Amino acid sequence: MIANKFRHRNAWDLAKWPLLIVVAAILGWSILLTNLSLERKNAESFALRESAQLAQAYADHLTRAFDAVDQIAQHVRYEWKLSNGSLDLQKAKNDGLFPAPELVLVTIVNRDGKPLNSTVPFDPDVNVADREHFRVHKASDTDILYISQVIVGRVSRKPVIQFTRRIVDADGSFAGVVVVSVAPAFFAQAFNMNNIGSSGLLAMMGRDGEIRVSRIGDTLSAPDLPAIITRMPLDSEFGSRFYPGSGWFSDAQSRFIGWYALNRYPIIAVAGVDQQAVLASYRDSRGRALRAGAVATLAALALALLATIMADRLARARQQAESVRNAYRMATDVGNDGFFIFQAIHNDDGELVDLKLMDCNHRGAAMVGKERTELLGVHLSSLYPPSYFPSVLALGREAMAHGVYEDEYRTGPHNLARATWLHRKLLRSGDSIAVTLRDISDTKKHIEELERRGNEDALTTLHNRHWLHSYLPQALQRLAASDKQLALLFIDIDGFKAVNDALGHNAGDELLRIAASRLKSILRPQDNVVRLGGDEFLLILEDIETEADAAHVSTRVLEAFSKKFKLEKGVLELGVSIGISIFPKDGTVAETLLQNADVAMYSAKKSGKSQFRFYDRAFYAHLLERLEVERSLRLAIELDQFEMFYQPRVDMVSGRVCGLEALIRWHHPNNGLVNPVEFIGIAEETGLIKGLGKQVMEKVCAQIANWSSQHNFEVPVSINVSPQQFHDGSVHEFLTACLTRFHVPPRLVEIEVTESSMMGEESMVTREMESLQALGVKLLVDDFGTGYSSLAQLQRLDMDGLKIDRAFTSELGRTREGEVFVAAIVTMAHALGMRVVAEGVETEEQMAILKRLHCDEAQGYLVSRPVPATEIPALVSLAAG
Repeated sequence: MIANKFRHRNAWDLAKWPLLIVVAAILGWSILLTNLSLERKNAESFALRESAQLAQAYADHLTRAFDAVDQIAQHVRYEWKLSNGSLDLQKAKNDGLFPAPELVLVTIVNRDGKPLNSTVPFDPDVNVADREHFRVHKASDTDILYISQVIVGRVSRKPVIQFTRRIVDADGSFAGVVVVSVAPAFFAQAFNMNNIGSSGLLAMMGRDGEIRVSRIGDTLSAPDLPAIITRMPLDSEFGSRFYPGSGWFSDAQSRFIGWYALNRYPIIAVAGVDQQAVLASYRDSRGRALRAGAVATLAALALALLATIMADRLARARQQAESVRNAYRMATDVGNDGFFIFQAIHNDDGELVDLKLMDCNHRGAAMVGKERTELLGVHLSSLYPPSYFPSVLALGREAMAHGVYEDEYRTGPHNLARATWLHRKLLRSGDSIAVTLRDISDTKKHIEELERRGNEDALTTLHNRHWLHSYLPQALQRLAASDKQLALLFIDIDGFKAVNDALGHNAGDELLRIAASRLKSILRPQDNVVRLGGDEFLLILEDIETEADAAHVSTRVLEAFSKKFKLEKGVLELGVSIGISIFPKDGTVAETLLQNADVAMYSAKKSGKSQFRFYDRAFYAHLLERLEVERSLRLAIELDQFEMFYQPRVDMVSGRVCGLEALIRWHHPNNGLVNPVEFIGIAEETGLIKGLGKQVMEKVCAQIANWSSQHNFEVPVSINVSPQQFHDGSVHEFLTACLTRFHVPPRLVEIEVTESSMMGEESMVTREMESLQALGVKLLVDDFGTGYSSLAQLQRLDMDGLKIDRAFTSELGRTREGEVFVAAIVTMAHALGMRVVAEGVETEEQMAILKRLHCDEAQGYLVSRPVPATEIPALVSLAAG
């Protein structure tokens, strides 16, 4: 109190020096920061002007380059006309007519899109009639220079930008195109980058916003990975703007960007300077200024602090002891905490042996069930049993040694306090210890309740995943030290989704509660059951002796779930699939054990459900292999790594090729050509068959159009369509689009459907098939005899033909039954007005029997193996001859 009054009387004397220094520092820092902000704005303004100037310079450079390329195109066109089409471009290249021959390629294309001459050797089968530049010149009578996007040239087979001019005959009709293919590097490497720096950016952007060429520093960006990754909203012919790195540039560096649109070409030149390089000088200057300001401020504050300390030292020295006691006294007058002040009692060796209670507040006395007057002057050793007092004294020694001790603890039978949980804090002051006690029982109870709720599944009251992630690692750590085993039983209810879908979520919740009750009923006291989510549970079996213990519990679980579930909406019979992993054999960490138990459960489901399986490394390896095939297959569909092979079907009477079956092959980058047997099943299971099927339709229609235009023959091609594609309901729509796009008559496409696609009365499948037939596409039943189709279905769907499965063809000549069965199929099909194709014909004997049985067509290795599209014209011609 005396010290406070002293400070109050001398407050101005103590505070004036710090206040003056603070005011001066604020003023100085305001000026410094204002100057630094102005300096940064000047640097940024300069960068914007510089980037705009660089963009204009780059635009001039591009204009000159485009003019040079256009001059080459016009010169070649002139010389071509002058020489009546005898100009040798390779000789002209060797004579140095063209600049940078390694970057510039010139080709002359005739009116049909086929190259006639080029500065490099070329494939005579190349055709560019489908290129945008060819179509533009062919459709227009105007002599224009067309500039393409970055494309892969069909002559150069490299990424290029193509500049083209129209060639006309003497009568002015379209005669072809001069194509000048320029490597993107040609437009970026020749420009001086010294003014932009090692992180500077150059880009050539079309007015459509697409990047043709880009580079950062000396590095030219790939066409599919441009330096600018987001289309820039350039709303004027020229200008400059700042763009933050994130989301705009491939290297995530912020830049000042300038742009300038070329006058005579649809191109925008873009130049950018790196923000870090622009502001490097500013940052150095700023850093020096800030350090100098900080040093000056600290020096001034130190001086003010020294003056204040000197003025206050005497008052602090006189009032220190009294202020400590007053602080304790004031603290005891307010609040709900219990306060105690103890005097330390030492022996002759200076060791703390007891504590004497000098003062306490009423709240503190009430917490230990006594009056304040009863406690004053009492030794702490008299309040506790001799066996318990040493632990209390240890806390006092800790506080005396370190100045403070603080913790939260649950009270025991020997504790004086009546609370369940206490927060205590011991503070040393000289030879005294101030103790604060706070009753935190309600808070701890609330926390424990929250933890219980956080670790408990609300629906089943079982432990949840949160509890599992905390408990299982600790359990494994305990078992590792004791060389004992633990088993995880991963349980999944078979058919639970169907219950939810049919009876609703309330029935599903009721089922889960019953399942949880059954699981708890079969556990030992030391075991635990966890609901992982959905219909998945986990049993944790601790201290097991052998794997047989886990198998025994699994059997009990299967028996428990073999009993019927009586729900409000009905009685159900459901089973479970159980996967078992054993610690430490199948893993030593929680994540591995859980994963392996899940894998084992998946194995149980694949094996027929309602059973248990132990973790098997071989099955896991197979599963990983399958997942890798799935991943590679997704990538293959995205990158179009597939090629269509074709297997001919021949007419049994004439021997001519009357049809082809399209068979897909996968060009795997590491495994070579992959047979469809290895990936079609996975594609079906994962739904990838839908995207793959669309690629097949596109490729087949494109190939039919190519055979028709290039080889002048037309043979129907059958495409295999999976049940999933039919159920998706888009086969007719997509096939129609492909036929229209490639100008293919519907009669040249046939669809092969499996018998499983025809099962049931699903309206979607029926509509799809009827729509295809209305379009003019024929429908064939594939692998007939292996499924469950009926005569009624064949009649109802009005199929055009059927293909006898190779399993029945292989029996011809071997068994009488095989011939009888094939004869029955042929007779039935002909009665329904369908043609019959025998698959898998491999011997002359089989062919002879099929002819005798009046089979219409044959397909198999005897006729031809599946071959690439390039070999089909020769096969068709050979069969026709």
